[in-house]
Amino acid sequence: MQVLIPEMLFICNRIHTINLSELPMYERGKRNFDHPDAFDTELLHLQTKQLVEGRAIEQPIYDFKKHSRTTLTTRIEPKPLIILEGILVLHDPLLRDMMDIKVFVDTPSDIRLIRRVKRDIAERGRELESVFHQYENSVRPMHIQFVEPSKEFADIIIPEGGMNTVAVDMLSTKIKAMLQE
Repeated sequence: MQVLIPEMLFICNRIHTINLSELPMYERGKRNFDHPDAFDTELLHLQTKQLVEGRAIEQPIYDFKKHSRTTLTTRIEPKPLIILEGILVLHDPLLRDMMDIKVFVDTPSDIRLIRRVKRDIAERGRELESVFHQYENSVRPMHIQFVEPSKEFADIIIPEGGMNTVAVDMLSTKIKAMLQE
């Protein structure tokens, strides 16, 4: 479920994955992309701060099949409402300090796995066995180590993987009220 408000801007922290273009492809695939170190945190901090200050950014374009940034960027203009989305955004204290509302969408592990399998096969050209291997060896352990503990920093926890219409409606009402202030 997605609530659309014209004043919204979505920023996905996965776009700020570190640039691995200098590494051979087989080395890139060995990286743990579910660890906080997989992200260009410095750039994410800078660009989030610039947007909050009302300045446009040149957001990197990341190629998930090649595990590297492209040479292209997308110009992102600031908006009154910025939604910073990603499983590790609440793990980072500097990002948390920039947030007015911190939301944790609590999704059951079986649903997370099913979504990952579908996405990685359809969008990233991966084989089922490699998706399961990555899930067992990095995704699940990183979720336990970093994502789940970050729930404690949330102002709002939305259960049922975001399909909880009451919680989403309450959040949407709060956001609309903040925009009117």
